[in-house]
Amino acid sequence: MKFGFMTQLQIPRPWTETSERNAFWNGLDQGVAAEAAGFEYYWITEQHFFIEIGHSPAPDMYLAALSQRTTTLRLALGVVLMPIHNPVSIAERVATLDVLSNGRVEFGTGRGTSGYIAEGMGLDPSESREVAQEHLDAVLKMFDADYFEGYQGKHVNLPPRHMVPRHIQRPHPPLWTAASNLETYEHAASQGFGVVGVTRSSIPDVKAAVAKYHATVKATDSANFIARKPNHKTAVFGIGYCDKDDQVGRDVGCAAARWYYGDNDAELNPVRFATAGGVEKVKARMSGLSNDDLIDNGMAIGGDPDTFCRTVENWASTGIDQMIFMIQAGDTTHDQVMRSIDLIGEKVIPRFQD
Repeated sequence: MKFGFMTQLQIPRPWTETSERNAFWNGLDQGVAAEAAGFEYYWITEQHFFIEIGHSPAPDMYLAALSQRTTTLRLALGVVLMPIHNPVSIAERVATLDVLSNGRVEFGTGRGTSGYIAEGMGLDPSESREVAQEHLDAVLKMFDADYFEGYQGKHVNLPPRHMVPRHIQRPHPPLWTAASNLETYEHAASQGFGVVGVTRSSIPDVKAAVAKYHATVKATDSANFIARKPNHKTAVFGIGYCDKDDQVGRDVGCAAARWYYGDNDAELNPVRFATAGGVEKVKARMSGLSNDDLIDNGMAIGGDPDTFCRTVENWASTGIDQMIFMIQAGDTTHDQVMRSIDLIGEKVIPRFQD
């Protein structure tokens, strides 16, 4: 099983004048440390307007900077919000990042789960699914040949043009989509996409979803895949922290998970959790779970290396190909993140290498 590191540049209040810039620069240092520790993927989400929760509106620019500090780390866009960008811009930026990284881009695509972002970009959220599909279709056609023959759809009308630069990975970088619900696994499989789920779902449910994913892949005629080169990979990401002291690892990891899952006073939580029954329902759910509950059910990954590995083993039993850790979450400090990365590299990753 491979390992990934994920960030969305969370910056909880209170802030200082340097909080934001420090988060960006610290995140790059974390990426360098992750590569040295044996992580193979670095994922960054695309977020807009979500203060505290995610200060990462330009992930391709961020990964371009990281590409100049690393040599082997796969640079994963998780995910590009397809409806809010012009398809030409998406294709150009992904290709540019692929060139700058010498062919290390992983191309995650999605429409986003919050109408708040779409509305902020002047898009009708009710049209986001259709727009995302047309934009993806157009982008893949741009990847197909040096000369793009144009595209006409309900929402997109683009003339023929030469597409430059050309991406290094052919026919395109590996394609992924995010699974905020378990039904997405089957949908991703039918398209030829890899899928990234979340440890919020139970281990048995994810195991069933992964099995269905691979069954769908086998049952689907390859000619029907949207991906020109299918990426039959599954992954999940979880929030956590590894420490030499088991209790410290549990406490810090679970505090980060609680923050990420809404047990905080971030201003935009009512928007973020509007479709999940509201902030109070989310907080009530989290408060009803002890730290031991979070660790035991795999919702958080925390503890010393032995405890950490036991949770990873449970997730590995689902059949996933990649385990992704979000350590830079909530109030976890940069120094703590760096120590956790080093410890995972020394004590955890080697146990799961072939």
